[in-house]
Amino acid sequence: MPKSELSSARPLSLDIAQRALTPWLAARLQAPDLRLLAWRSAGAGNSADTFFATVAGVIEGTGREMPLVVRRQNQGSDIFLDSDLALPTRVMAAVGAHPDGAGIPVPRVIGLESDASLIGAPFMVMEHLPGRILPQSPNYNKEGWLADMPAATQARVWRDCLEMLARIHRLPVAGHFEFLDQPQRGRTPFDQYLNWIEEWYQWARAGRPHRITDIAIEYLKTNRPRDAQVALLWGDPQPTNLLFRPDGSVSGVIDWEMAVLGPPEADLAWWLFFDDLFSRGMGVPRLAGLPERALCIRWYEAALGRPVQNLAYYDVLAAFRMAIVGMRSADRQIQRGRIPATTTARENAPIVRLLAGLLGEPLPEVGADFANLMAALGMEASLAKNAPH
Repeated sequence: MPKSELSSARPLSLDIAQRALTPWLAARLQAPDLRLLAWRSAGAGNSADTFFATVAGVIEGTGREMPLVVRRQNQGSDIFLDSDLALPTRVMAAVGAHPDGAGIPVPRVIGLESDASLIGAPFMVMEHLPGRILPQSPNYNKEGWLADMPAATQARVWRDCLEMLARIHRLPVAGHFEFLDQPQRGRTPFDQYLNWIEEWYQWARAGRPHRITDIAIEYLKTNRPRDAQVALLWGDPQPTNLLFRPDGSVSGVIDWEMAVLGPPEADLAWWLFFDDLFSRGMGVPRLAGLPERALCIRWYEAALGRPVQNLAYYDVLAAFRMAIVGMRSADRQIQRGRIPATTTARENAPIVRLLAGLLGEPLPEVGADFANLMAALGMEASLAKNAPH
């Protein structure tokens, strides 16, 4: 199903947000005297625009201020298939209510609104958790709060992250996450997940031949593990999707847009992929205290309570997923007229080269077309950063 070029609803000033959101928030926070004190745009993402707000009043019986995050559905999302804010909203609410979820700090969900007329698109609101992120730019392996910590503390931060991932995967699914079951896509949760991945790929592929990724999806279908365990998957576990306290401990687990039921190894492989991407993949020396892959796996296994299985398969799955993201990113820049439709950047890209290596296929050359794509993506990021809020 075709999707339009990424586009957002109307900009939201503090004045517009006050008029549109204050009654809505007041009803959900039991605060008739609620006031919206501050409003700031954090920019547009692939699935939603994000805004930070501060409200004040007698909230749920106590006079106080409350920091909030508003996520507004991006009506023109063109990277992921079937992006919907209802999914992460339900998952966060379910994790927060789970009897075993106390050690998983997810934002408290304030509410979900499907009426697009209020602020131009459906939206959800959650409480803003305290904490700081690990930035992609500048790369956390080069500078920032983690780089400033002693090597032993860096190692502890990483182990805490992997133990948090395992804690998510240990949550009992029955009675809490059945809404993630999609029987129309397959008999087992992993069948459903892989069929969704193939639907996403075929939509992104749009009938064009892509040799390496075509081989990859056939490999994934033919070699799918038949004994895959079922857990709640975070979906997008990477260092930049966590919040941290000043001592480096985890204060928040965010960005649940790709949550699904499936084997824990799929999440672990995604974490390991991004862990490697932000260092070797970008030509940046790894921080001295960050553990190598084998130790990361051992720490995760100890926290999960069992050895991981078929991880090489899930490494291919992780690289394949990222290749689809790269494919759609290139198409977006073609639609915006920043690179030509004849570009080879969809196939001649580092992630496809990595995927080819995992599959034992000849490695594609990465040349000027990919450099032009990266320049276009840099221009898009710069425009987003400098857009008026």
